[in-house]
Amino acid sequence: MKSTPQTLFSDVTSGVGNEQMLAASRLLSQHDDAYWLRQFLDPEDFATHRRYERVTEIPDVTRRSPFHSGPIQHLRWDQIGDLLREGVPASSSETAVLAVAASLVGEYDINLRDILAALGDDQVQLVIAAIAEASLVSIP
Repeated sequence: MKSTPQTLFSDVTSGVGNEQMLAASRLLSQHDDAYWLRQFLDPEDFATHRRYERVTEIPDVTRRSPFHSGPIQHLRWDQIGDLLREGVPASSSETAVLAVAASLVGEYDINLRDILAALGDDQVQLVIAAIAEASLVSIP
């Protein structure tokens, strides 16, 4: 059974109190049916799993997800930043969204002009919302 974006978000943010990590994770869950969270947590093939296995960790094997039988996994933002620096096999918009998320946590520097050029209007709105959430500023 395929996990919902909200389920994936809940799993990676269980016990996380950092506003920037929450905003970055929410951005990943809201973009393209949680494309990146699926790549990191629910890879469809072994090659994808091997490529991204270092970006998640299981901090406490005794904590189980309420959504599946496995342990809760957290994202390793430092490793996501490293992946971006190495290059990821994804579209420019997918890569741009991941780069914004990693930059919100402080693990990757972005050029905003390049990022915006790669995003569509809906994606720009997701990025704006994530920036607002990460900075604890509400946009009317």
